[in-house]
Amino acid sequence: MKVEKFKILLHLKKKRLDKFGKSPIMGRIVLNNSVAEFSCKLSCTPMLWQPEVNRLKGKSREAVETLTMIAKQVLFKEML
Repeated sequence: MKVEKFKILLHLKKKRLDKFGKSPIMGRIVLNNSVAEFSCKLSCTPMLWQPEVNRLKGKSREAVETLTMIAKQVLFKEML
C-alpha cells in the first residue's frame, strides 16, 4: 500500500471552555482519505493558540509544558 497523503493537524475546540477558561486541544490524523480524530487530553488558553501554525505562541510556562506534552503524544500516535 502506497501512502500518498499523511498529515497531523491540531486545533482547539473554542466553543467548549472549562471552568478555568481553557479550551481542549484536539488532533486529526489524515492518511490518504481516512481521517481519525482524537483528544490530546490537554487544554490551553485560547489567546496563546496560533491557528496558522497549529501551536502555542510564546515561551510562557504553560506554552512550553503543553508543547512538550503534545510532542510526546503525537510521536506516540505516529508510531502506532
